[in-house]
Formats: sequence, structure tokens, C-alpha cells
Amino acid sequence: MKNVILIGANGHTSKEIIPRLLAQKDVKLTLFLRRASRMQDMQSDRAAVVEGDASNLTDLTRAISGQEIVISTMGGSDLAQKTDNILQAMKAVGARHFIVTSAGGIYDELPEPFNSWDKRRVGDDREINLKVAEETERSGLTYTVLRPVWLTNSTTDVYELTQKGETFKGTETSRASLARLVADIVSNPARFANQNLGVSQPNTDGDRPAAYR
Repeated sequence: MKNVILIGANGHTSKEIIPRLLAQKDVKLTLFLRRASRMQDMQSDRAAVVEGDASNLTDLTRAISGQEIVISTMGGSDLAQKTDNILQAMKAVGARHFIVTSAGGIYDELPEPFNSWDKRRVGDDREINLKVAEETERSGLTYTVLRPVWLTNSTTDVYELTQKGETFKGTETSRASLARLVADIVSNPARFANQNLGVSQPNTDGDRPAAYR
């Protein structure tokens, strides 16, 4: 069995990830969130619900102990510090592979005029997400950094990938497609090891996401 922990398990993207991971019969999943009561119905022989705070290194270290793959889909102004806590906890207990969502645009890799539009809209979020990517890449752990852009609730789960250093494609990322990619990484970690990937939904090119046109 692969022991996998999902940090921030009650988030919108995480809720797309959970069923896709549980569909993999070799995955034993731990759901880490602030209030376990929100997800007690998920408790099963292959899914454990653990209450804790990602700002608390002790909580994280206890939860990550025994895990092979750690997934974080969190956001927020304190994301860089929480990510550093996760990395410290992983090193302390020997967890191997960190999958983390950052954001497209942190390298000014979005095509114009979308890049300028995005930069005006997101403000300081780019700097925060850049720190997350940089912390992860220099951690010495196996990692996969994911850089989605404007998240949608589209049911389309097809994704398009670009490597770090390449111009991003598209203006949107469906949560379903991001979740499918996470599940694909868990299924075949070596294929995506130590990669920093732009993640978008195909055929969404433009100067901004469709909802803002």
C-alpha cells in the first residue's frame, strides 16, 4: 500500500482529489484538516481523518509519520510558512515525495496580455507562491510543483502541461483536471519526480479566463 496524506483535505480541490485517490486500490489515504468533524463520514479502512493545524510543526510531524507521499493544496498569506513546516516534518520522519500546488505566473511565464492581467489581479499572491516553489525545489526531497491558473469547477478533467521555463498554455485550470493530475502522480511518482509543471485546461487560450471576458 502507498501511504498518502492530503494536507488541507477540506478544500475544494482536495474534495476532487479524494475520490480519485481512493479509486486506486493500493492507496491508503490520510486526510489532514483543522476540524476533523467536517470529514468524519470519510473515515474507513483506507481513509483516516486526522485533525491538526499546518501552522503547528508537531501536528504535522505526527500526521506525516509513516507517509510516503505528501500532498498540499493549501493557499493563504501564510502558505510559505506552512509549506516550510511540511518540509521540515517530512525530513524529520523520512517522507519521500512532496506534491504541492503553487500558481501559474510566478515566473512571468504566462503569455501576454494574460500575464499582465493576472499580475494586476493576484497582487502579492505571486510572491507567496514563488516562495513555496523555491522552498520545495531546494528542500532536497523528491517533489512535484504544480502551477495551475484560475481554477474553475468545470467537470472536464483533461489537463495540459508545460515545464518550468516554457511559456504557459491556457488561462484556466479545472479543479477536476488538477485532481486527475495529482492522482496520476500518485499512481506513477517516478514519472513526475522533481518536475515543476504548469497545469492548464486545453483550449482556454485568451487574454483572460472566460468568466472575466
